[in-house]
Amino acid sequence: MSETYITDITHYLDDQGELVSTMPGPARKLASFLVLVIDSVSQDIPVDGHDTRIRCLQHGCSGSIRASLMSMNDEISWACPDCGHNGVISNWQGTKWNQQDSRTA
Repeated sequence: MSETYITDITHYLDDQGELVSTMPGPARKLASFLVLVIDSVSQDIPVDGHDTRIRCLQHGCSGSIRASLMSMNDEISWACPDCGHNGVISNWQGTKWNQQDSRTA
Protein backbone atom coordinates (compact mmCIF):
# COMPACT_ATOMS: atom_id res chain seq x y z
CA MET A 1 0.00 0.00 0.00
CA SER A 2 1.42 3.39 -0.98
CA GLU A 3 1.65 6.31 1.41
CA THR A 4 0.96 9.97 0.64
CA TYR A 5 2.83 12.75 2.44
CA ILE A 6 1.45 16.30 2.51
CA THR A 7 4.40 18.29 3.83
CA ASP A 8 5.05 21.89 4.80
CA ILE A 9 8.85 21.80 4.76
CA THR A 10 9.07 24.70 7.23
CA HIS A 11 7.84 22.34 9.96
CA TYR A 12 11.24 20.63 9.73
CA LEU A 13 13.34 23.82 9.85
CA ASP A 14 14.79 25.84 12.71
CA ASP A 15 14.90 29.65 12.91
CA GLN A 16 18.04 29.73 10.73
CA GLY A 17 16.44 27.67 7.97
CA GLU A 18 18.41 24.51 8.74
CA LEU A 19 16.95 21.08 9.42
CA VAL A 20 16.10 20.84 13.12
CA SER A 21 18.99 18.95 14.71
CA THR A 22 16.91 17.33 17.47
CA MET A 23 14.46 15.48 15.21
CA PRO A 24 14.00 11.77 15.85
CA GLY A 25 15.70 9.51 13.28
CA PRO A 26 12.64 8.72 11.12
CA ALA A 27 11.63 12.40 10.90
CA ARG A 28 15.20 13.41 10.02
CA LYS A 29 15.32 10.73 7.31
CA LEU A 30 12.07 12.04 5.80
CA ALA A 31 13.20 15.68 6.03
CA SER A 32 16.54 14.85 4.39
CA PHE A 33 14.72 13.05 1.58
CA LEU A 34 12.36 16.01 1.04
CA VAL A 35 15.16 18.59 0.81
CA LEU A 36 16.91 16.39 -1.77
CA VAL A 37 13.71 16.47 -3.82
CA ILE A 38 13.49 20.28 -3.46
CA ASP A 39 17.10 20.65 -4.56
CA SER A 40 16.65 18.40 -7.58
CA VAL A 41 13.35 19.66 -8.92
CA SER A 42 13.96 23.39 -8.36
CA GLN A 43 16.98 23.46 -10.68
CA ASP A 44 14.90 23.75 -13.86
CA ILE A 45 11.33 25.01 -13.71
CA PRO A 46 8.91 23.99 -15.18
CA VAL A 47 9.42 20.24 -14.97
CA ASP A 48 6.91 17.45 -15.31
CA GLY A 49 7.86 13.92 -14.39
CA HIS A 50 11.50 14.85 -13.73
CA ASP A 51 13.57 11.81 -12.69
CA THR A 52 15.32 13.06 -9.57
CA ARG A 53 17.52 9.95 -9.35
CA ILE A 54 16.65 9.90 -5.65
CA ARG A 55 15.85 6.44 -4.36
CA CYS A 56 12.36 5.91 -3.01
CA LEU A 57 12.00 6.24 0.74
CA GLN A 58 9.61 3.28 1.04
CA HIS A 59 11.20 0.25 2.70
CA GLY A 60 12.02 -2.42 0.14
CA CYS A 61 11.50 -0.21 -2.91
CA SER A 62 14.37 0.68 -5.22
CA GLY A 63 12.37 2.99 -7.50
CA SER A 64 13.55 6.45 -8.51
CA ILE A 65 11.43 9.44 -7.48
CA ARG A 66 9.79 11.49 -10.22
CA ALA A 67 8.73 15.05 -9.46
CA SER A 68 6.80 17.89 -11.06
CA LEU A 69 6.81 21.64 -10.54
CA MET A 70 5.10 23.94 -13.00
CA SER A 71 5.90 27.32 -11.41
CA MET A 72 7.63 28.88 -8.42
CA ASN A 73 4.22 29.36 -6.75
CA ASP A 74 3.27 25.69 -6.89
CA GLU A 75 3.80 22.82 -4.51
CA ILE A 76 6.30 20.18 -5.59
CA SER A 77 4.58 16.90 -6.43
CA TRP A 78 6.64 13.74 -6.18
CA ALA A 79 5.97 10.03 -6.65
CA CYS A 80 7.65 6.69 -7.01
CA PRO A 81 6.41 4.98 -10.19
CA ASP A 82 7.37 1.56 -8.79
CA CYS A 83 5.46 1.50 -5.47
CA GLY A 84 3.18 4.55 -5.65
CA HIS A 85 4.71 6.27 -2.59
CA ASN A 86 4.00 9.98 -3.19
CA GLY A 87 3.48 13.43 -1.75
CA VAL A 88 3.57 17.17 -2.11
CA ILE A 89 5.94 19.70 -0.58
CA SER A 90 4.75 23.23 0.21
CA ASN A 91 6.60 26.36 1.38
CA TRP A 92 9.85 25.20 -0.20
CA GLN A 93 10.42 28.51 -2.04
CA GLY A 94 12.31 30.33 0.73
CA THR A 95 14.56 27.43 1.72
CA LYS A 96 18.26 27.11 1.06
CA TRP A 97 17.54 24.07 -1.15
CA ASN A 98 15.66 26.22 -3.68
CA GLN A 99 18.08 26.34 -6.59
CA GLN A 100 16.19 29.18 -8.27
CA ASP A 101 17.10 31.49 -5.35
CA SER A 102 20.80 30.63 -5.74
CA ARG A 103 20.67 31.67 -9.41
CA THR A 104 19.40 35.14 -8.63
CA ALA A 105 21.79 35.76 -5.72
